[in-house]
Amino acid sequence: MADQGLQAPHGPDVTGNRGLVRDITESERQIFDYLIRPDDSYNANGVYWADLPIGQRIGFVSKVDAQESRRELAVIGKMMKADPLSPIGWYFRNAVVPGAGLLLEGYVLFSIGNLTPLFSAPGAFTQCWSSPYKECSKNWVAAVAYLEIIGIIVGQILVGVVGDWLGRRFGLIQDATIMFVGLLMITAAWGTTLNGWVICYAWSLFFYSVGVGGEYPMTATSGMENAVGAGKVSTKEDRLHRGRKVTGAFLMQGWGQFLNQVILILLLIVTNSGDGDPPYLQSAVQWTYRLSFAIPAVGTLWLVYYRMYKMRAASKQLVAAKKKLHVTGYDVHSLKLTVYYFGPRLIATAGGWFCNDVFFYGNKLFQGNFIKIISPGTSVMPNWIWNLINVVISLVGYYLASFLIDNKLYGRKMMQQVGFFACFILFIIPAFNFDYYRSKAGVHAFQAMYFLSGFFNQFGPNAVTFLVAAE
Repeated sequence: MADQGLQAPHGPDVTGNRGLVRDITESERQIFDYLIRPDDSYNANGVYWADLPIGQRIGFVSKVDAQESRRELAVIGKMMKADPLSPIGWYFRNAVVPGAGLLLEGYVLFSIGNLTPLFSAPGAFTQCWSSPYKECSKNWVAAVAYLEIIGIIVGQILVGVVGDWLGRRFGLIQDATIMFVGLLMITAAWGTTLNGWVICYAWSLFFYSVGVGGEYPMTATSGMENAVGAGKVSTKEDRLHRGRKVTGAFLMQGWGQFLNQVILILLLIVTNSGDGDPPYLQSAVQWTYRLSFAIPAVGTLWLVYYRMYKMRAASKQLVAAKKKLHVTGYDVHSLKLTVYYFGPRLIATAGGWFCNDVFFYGNKLFQGNFIKIISPGTSVMPNWIWNLINVVISLVGYYLASFLIDNKLYGRKMMQQVGFFACFILFIIPAFNFDYYRSKAGVHAFQAMYFLSGFFNQFGPNAVTFLVAAE
């Protein structure tokens, strides 16, 4: 098809010698190549990049990436010449705002691992949050983390169905609203007894987590559907930068963790008479805890407004697809076709995410336990400082994943495999000799492995599974 095309009719064939096909012109060839053999995927001879010998493959991919990098740098230069701050504005519009929900949920969800050591610190609520649990039920204290995870699962299923049924915009607004109400509940949580407070706190986190669970499918799917070229012929921008666009929003989750840790440190110092060391006043602990959740509530309220009034076209691709297929409600037939034809891919994607989340949420929800091994003592401040360093290392992993996930020589598959293998090694080594690694002699090696596990988790399965699930 790239060498010949159909003969255009020019009146009746009275001689009977006119063929059905003819050689295409150079101009026609360029049009076909643009559609079926784009120069970012095929070389000048029409060979697909993955079919090239390894040396030529590396050269071709490097050449395409270098050309695209020069083009993007030139665009940034023009933007800065017109307005020095315009690249920052572009980044906020294309990454921060689409990922605002994930930033807020990253802030709130992973604060649990930071607050639990504070609640159980000397002078705070040791009689409730630490052994022997004199005034609170040990099971309810443990349920704080477990109900949070259950809420995420419920939200992913519930909002995933609602988003396909009533539309992406409805799902996005619903997520933000649930998270806002949940933050109000967490901030105001209390009880007639300390155990009543723990129960109220746990169920408030469950409600909030339902919104968080829906944020994952809604953010990823809407980001994919509204990307450049969505619903059209594949574009060069989409082929080269689709992964970066989606993961650029996803990495806001890491910034949420960073902001949470910084704000907790500042709040504790301010409310505890300028001192970050114990004993901690119960009033200081309460102010730190409640203000740390009240701050993201303001941002979440803005998110409700933005999604309600500024994202009116969030469901345009879904509406167009339903109109084309004459579907008015939930498209059960399409779901059956998806499971039938793409069942193995669905199992592989979901299985990868399941395996990843075992250590991702384990690392984050119980980070206080890990950090306490690195820095034993009664003060939470050294632990929070170490955790801040851990979050910064993880952020580097988030950004490296975003920059390399579209690279043809590394990309999704290799990134996930390397990340899984690295995490396996970094967890299996201390597991078989844990007593040594939590001793003074081995604690620094344990610290390095714990920090690196966070890095390879982001620069690997966590970023990849978020993207490929939507793809």
